[in-house]
Amino acid sequence: MKYVLGDNTVSYLISYLLDIPLVKHKTLEDLDRNHGPDLISPILINVCKDFFNDCSISEYERFYDDRGKCTSNRPKNFYKLYCLYTRGKTSVEDSYLNQLEKYQKYVSINGKGPEESYKLLVEKIKEIVNKNCIDKTLIGIDIEGKFIFSDEEVEFERIISTINIVDLADLDRSGKIRASIVSNNGLEGFDLPYNDKFTYICNLDSDEDKILSGLYKQVLATGRPYFRKTYVRDKIFYDCMRNIYEDKIEGNELVEYVETTQISDNLDIRRVMGIDMVGKFAQWKEGVNLETIYEDCLELKEFYTNSEKNHKKVF
Repeated sequence: MKYVLGDNTVSYLISYLLDIPLVKHKTLEDLDRNHGPDLISPILINVCKDFFNDCSISEYERFYDDRGKCTSNRPKNFYKLYCLYTRGKTSVEDSYLNQLEKYQKYVSINGKGPEESYKLLVEKIKEIVNKNCIDKTLIGIDIEGKFIFSDEEVEFERIISTINIVDLADLDRSGKIRASIVSNNGLEGFDLPYNDKFTYICNLDSDEDKILSGLYKQVLATGRPYFRKTYVRDKIFYDCMRNIYEDKIEGNELVEYVETTQISDNLDIRRVMGIDMVGKFAQWKEGVNLETIYEDCLELKEFYTNSEKNHKKVF
């Protein structure tokens, strides 16, 4: 049998697209964004039409705050400053730069915004995938072709991992996955390139942000404690490279805080010890989104898709 490993948006989407069972193993939270931004890339509009009649391509607009100078037009050299702050370098992959463009296209379902449309699609996909999955405690993986559960072992022919690559290495008792990653990527020990990232969720309280949220979806910033803030209904999501020790941010009351990871240098690991890798933390690749995940599925479909009917329907 062929399986996908994980319990996140990436694993559910792959299971649906390739029609292979899911082995649930949760190592990532929603705000880790293993799938990238909470929006449906236009390339997936036909997948949306599998479930919804009202699907269209829409777009939202970004605003820029360049060291206190606010503008609706992207300032000169803004990309370089932004990438230097968030990634520690000025040369980054195109998929990351695309998230900084003035306009962002997405699939709207039933006239909803990007996050609401994304949630609707994921919920529908989960309903289908959960009917054909293995949901029990996984304690290890034998890279020769076995899942080791607390009560049994299950053989596999081929698998796609969507979990954090660090957690995948921990499941491999032989240590060969860890050794392969280190040797093939020129690492000194198992130290992956990353920086801490902090997400603060605040109420939409301030008058200024209420006005901006009616015009723009995101504000990208340099020279601020945060590098991005996103308006989601009555909340603001602040993404930061350092802690903010305040009860309010710009007059907006803090309601939730999450610490996660910002990948600084891509390893872009596609396959390790016979296991295919898809997802930001599985591949250790910043700039992943639903479009790149879909394209990875296209590349893998000949190895995983058994049904010609499904083959034509999805792809």
